[in-house]
Amino acid sequence: MKKILLTLTLISIFACQAFALEIVKPSNKSSVVYTESAHIYGTVKPESTLHINSQKVKVWKDFFVHSVPLKMGKNKIKIVETQKNGAKKTKVITIKRMEEPKEEIQPFIAKEPHTIWTAKIIRDYTPIREKASDNSNRVIDLPKGIVLYLSGKQGNYYKIEETGETEFWIRKDYISTPTPTNSRMPITISAPHKSQDSLYNYTKFAITYPVLYTIKQNGKTLNLTLYGVYGGPEAQKRNLEYTYNSKDTILGYDGIYSNGNFIFKTAKTPIIKNPNKPLEGLRIFIDAGHGGRDTGAVGPTKIPEKKFNLAIALKLIDLLQREEGAIVSYSRNTDVFVDLYERVNLAKQNEALISVSIHNNSLPQGVDPYVKHGTGTYYYNYNAKNEALIIKNNLVNDLKLKDDGLNYKSLVLDRATDPVSSLIEVAYLTYPQEYMLLQDEKFQMEAADSIRKSLREFILSLQTEK
Repeated sequence: MKKILLTLTLISIFACQAFALEIVKPSNKSSVVYTESAHIYGTVKPESTLHINSQKVKVWKDFFVHSVPLKMGKNKIKIVETQKNGAKKTKVITIKRMEEPKEEIQPFIAKEPHTIWTAKIIRDYTPIREKASDNSNRVIDLPKGIVLYLSGKQGNYYKIEETGETEFWIRKDYISTPTPTNSRMPITISAPHKSQDSLYNYTKFAITYPVLYTIKQNGKTLNLTLYGVYGGPEAQKRNLEYTYNSKDTILGYDGIYSNGNFIFKTAKTPIIKNPNKPLEGLRIFIDAGHGGRDTGAVGPTKIPEKKFNLAIALKLIDLLQREEGAIVSYSRNTDVFVDLYERVNLAKQNEALISVSIHNNSLPQGVDPYVKHGTGTYYYNYNAKNEALIIKNNLVNDLKLKDDGLNYKSLVLDRATDPVSSLIEVAYLTYPQEYMLLQDEKFQMEAADSIRKSLREFILSLQTEK
């Protein structure tokens, strides 16, 4: 009898704790923001009324989401829950609004005249940027081992010398310690050699050592540039340019250094054998965002984004394999942590033609959660734009959600050019109606099926261009 009473007591305690007034965001009683407003969300006991700074706030089942205006300096936010039995619970948090710090611009320090600085890239997926800033646009991500010549330093960045009219910059953390040398190493590049297999076309150049390169897409044309080619210590530098023209839509493409060669690869447009199953035999990579210790965003009742991402991804994987006959690889099928760049590597290792990363969104402070919500997609490279557009349009129509846009943004999971890579934000954890929908397994299945339908539509669209 004592055990039964203890169990009932514990259940009662946990039930009360589950529904007690709790502030999930901001996660601390005191926080600093740089915006004119902040949103607050958390849990309450069902059937309670809630006031924030004396303003009545809507309660959604057992949670709330509310945006408050902020004045400069400290803002005391008083949150009062009045339960059905009249009991009151009060919490006070402090949000300090400050001016956003400005980035300090360091002076440029040029190398001494008649000296040559050289260094090597020491990390894969090293970003080359347009300016000496972490906030500057990425030009390309490069592999380790590439030899660079440097012309000066600004803050934490070095300027790369052999780039012609374009300025390229690299963080000092990603290169070996720059060292002076008397002359540049001579370099030669062979004429291109072409080959192919069932998935890719290849153009191979024998090269003395790895150099900086860029690949830029313009419609159905790819422009490859290998920078700083020298015929000898005193020879004038030049850049080797190679143009690839395609009669079809450009899909995956990449540049790889291997065994003394630079290999430029382009994915072939798949041949559809069965129009009713256009994805049959197609290699597709599905990434369930976050996982393990990386929770992603956290909703008002503390359900982490990673759980929703995985639920939708697993349903999509099953549909693609069972209904479509696709060859599907994935980053995770359980709640485990996977490094961001390892996800990109897995997609490449499995020779996927398409990569889709599934996420659910949240908002930074200063954005009204009742205004910005819905479903949106993200792309970075031109070859993924149409895929991302098709997915977004179908999700908006099928799920009856607000259109949160086709967004151009540099993210690890949409930055790879091979495979064709896009990222999906199905819905917002910070918008109450969408947060509740995400907990519904039927909604998760509808989202997965909409993405499946979109991939079919994308592949079929490639055939009409032939």
